[in-house]
Amino acid sequence: MNRIDRLNALLIHLQGKPRVPIIELEERFEVGRRTIFRDVRSLIDAGVPIGGDAGEGYFIVEGYHLPPVVFNKEEASAILMGAKFIERSADTQTIDTFNKAMYKIKAVLKYSDKEFLDNLEDRIAIRPSPVPMQKPDSHLAEIQLAIATNRVISMTYYSHYSDATSQRAVEPLGMVFYSSRWHLIAHCRLRNDLRDFRTDRIQKVNVLAEEFDPGLHPNYLSFLNDTLIGTDAKEAIIHATSMVARFMGEQKYYMGFAEEKKMEDGRYEMKFVTPHYDYFARWLMMYGEEVEIISPSELQGIAATHAKKLLEHHSTPFLAKT
Repeated sequence: MNRIDRLNALLIHLQGKPRVPIIELEERFEVGRRTIFRDVRSLIDAGVPIGGDAGEGYFIVEGYHLPPVVFNKEEASAILMGAKFIERSADTQTIDTFNKAMYKIKAVLKYSDKEFLDNLEDRIAIRPSPVPMQKPDSHLAEIQLAIATNRVISMTYYSHYSDATSQRAVEPLGMVFYSSRWHLIAHCRLRNDLRDFRTDRIQKVNVLAEEFDPGLHPNYLSFLNDTLIGTDAKEAIIHATSMVARFMGEQKYYMGFAEEKKMEDGRYEMKFVTPHYDYFARWLMMYGEEVEIISPSELQGIAATHAKKLLEHHSTPFLAKT
């Protein structure tokens, strides 16, 4: 970072907090104390009203703001919550870029709002997922650039299914976050069709100068819905006790939940639309006798087959001991 950029960043950093310890400035800019002293003096000579000292830390006098953007504390709080999600769902480059933006956002807040945000920041957290975080370098910034400018991407992609890498030229249509991962939806020239690429499996990215017309391709969200839900989705009706209906919570929506109604005996009739009866049957079995499959008969048969296999599997060791 050259001195002009550092002076500008120092000014923004000082405006981001009521008072900034000098050690914090040394650590952020990776320079010595004397350099910080000189930079602060340069800002003062340029007319920036800086108070404080090395012992107590530096601050910018109330009322001095960088025009023209001003956020209120509600807007800043909303951005802070977004920052917490970004920390858990983005790659290193995106997180670093967003942190720089947060310094600028804090810089234009009133002093009372800065204190409000500082108090709030340590009291908001995203519970770590058992699924590992996004890969440190998932090329999210380059992918976003290509999407925004309609430029072709040349990339090296690892396929988990085939355990092999391949070189792809793709026309990026959009990015979607689901299943704790960012996914690139793009027209793959190798397959001549739309494909879903997990960004943490992209090993190399090169944004080409070649442009493409996104209007030549179907809507990428429609493609994604067809991929996740399936175009041959089938209906299933079950009866569940009130306890199970409550415990299903939000999980039922991932299984294709459509609607429910309470019956006279207190149980719930629930309708699902799913493309995978086998997977759906396995999910239902975790609820045991608290769930009854009403239709279709195909699903009843699949569940009965799984139940029989489970009984044989778990009863064999027991019978052998007796």
